Amino acid sequence: MAQTMRNHVFWLALIAPWFLIGDGMLAQTDVVIRWVDEQGEPTSQGELGGTVLHVSSWLDGITRDAMQSEVLVVDSAGWCHWPGVADGVYNLESLPWSWTVVVEDWDGGTGQDSLTLVWPTQPIVGLRGNPADVIYPPQHPGSQLARLDRWLEYELDSLDLDQLMVTGAVGGNVTDKQGAAARLAASLAMSDSVLQQFLTVPAYTLWGDLMEASVRSWRMSLGSSAEGAMLAEWLSNSSDNRSWRERLVSPGWCSVWALRHDVWWRSLEEDRRPWRSWVATGNVDSLRSSTGWSLNELHVAMWLGADESWSRWAESWWDLRWTDDCEVAQLRRQHEREKDYVLTAQAWGDERWMTPDGELSTAWAGDDKWCVWLVVRSGSVAGLREWALLRNWMGNQSPRDVTWGVLSVDASEEGWSSTLAQRQNTRERLRWVGQNPSWWDRLDLTGVPQAVVVRPDGEIQTHHAALPSEGLFAQLKRWQLTAR
Repeated sequence: MAQTMRNHVFWLALIAPWFLIGDGMLAQTDVVIRWVDEQGEPTSQGELGGTVLHVSSWLDGITRDAMQSEVLVVDSAGWCHWPGVADGVYNLESLPWSWTVVVEDWDGGTGQDSLTLVWPTQPIVGLRGNPADVIYPPQHPGSQLARLDRWLEYELDSLDLDQLMVTGAVGGNVTDKQGAAARLAASLAMSDSVLQQFLTVPAYTLWGDLMEASVRSWRMSLGSSAEGAMLAEWLSNSSDNRSWRERLVSPGWCSVWALRHDVWWRSLEEDRRPWRSWVATGNVDSLRSSTGWSLNELHVAMWLGADESWSRWAESWWDLRWTDDCEVAQLRRQHEREKDYVLTAQAWGDERWMTPDGELSTAWAGDDKWCVWLVVRSGSVAGLREWALLRNWMGNQSPRDVTWGVLSVDASEEGWSSTLAQRQNTRERLRWVGQNPSWWDRLDLTGVPQAVVVRPDGEIQTHHAALPSEGLFAQLKRWQLTAR
């Protein structure tokens, strides 16, 4: 249990970004960014970092799906001015690293903020999404949250054995268990005096939500679902007058809601209520009567339910109730449309790619034929093997209504040139999309090599077809037959 709660606190420290739909209600802040390596030298001076940061914004605090929004240019000294940033949580990327930052006008309405992004030296885990450190000024809420999370984690570590003993995961006699329970209770009682120094920002704000979620998660890990005196007092000093839209774009608020209503269905099961049937059939009246929730709250519960063991019932709820006229349903509909659009062939036209002669051209998905796009990069032996298999099949066995191309995701011009040199003739269609996260989103790129298949009408059949060595050609023939 302690490890689970530590993972939860770690996620809160990373924070999920959100996508602001401009309703003009939120403040804007001018942000100054310093981008450095672990020695404090400007990253833009090195070979890997470059001078561009790609900004994406998450659609909501529940799914944490991100959308690309703008590009920031960093100067040779590692500085970047990011003007007029709406309050929210953002993801800044320079593949393979990603920095997640909170922007909020917290300092008395000055409209100024600053942060430092650190380029790590440790090995990467994946091609994308490797989290890197964000450093805020000493008195910044971000630094305060980091100190709070470090203290909470330290306390969890020191009470690991007591937690295991109380829950029965580790054996012990009655006296040992009573002593462990007493130590957990003492830690909870002591925490109020310590937490006072950390809860320095108003509640019901982006930073406040994250702090509240961290404290609640920690208290639950020690066996208490109560707020505690200090947290209750801090919350009482403010009121949450935010709209549902404003709450849902706060990842901390979403975590707090989930913690406060943890396994809400358990009491219904104990009362032998058929809650799963109510969810699956979209029975709003019975659920509202049993939970006391509004329609908005029910939609929040079912949205969060997509990650629970009863997710298929939650999906059935959404299939039936997606047209509901409430703020939460409206926001989810809008976000799903935006997320789905990125993966359509039409979205390819929003981007441009580089041709072998160095020209930028408008991207396209198909040309009235079935089209196989193989995603490769320099240095990938597997990519070269799949390329050779695809080339051989296209030259000797493919039907006339099938064409192909290669998309390079090389990080540099040197890599692109190396990939380009693998062409056997100039008729082979190559395009360079580089490490632009927007392109990676459109390709739904999860690894290299990867095969994307486009139908003759220009619609994408799949972003993850079998590779040539794994049955692509048989799969393509089946799609051709079923499409006729």
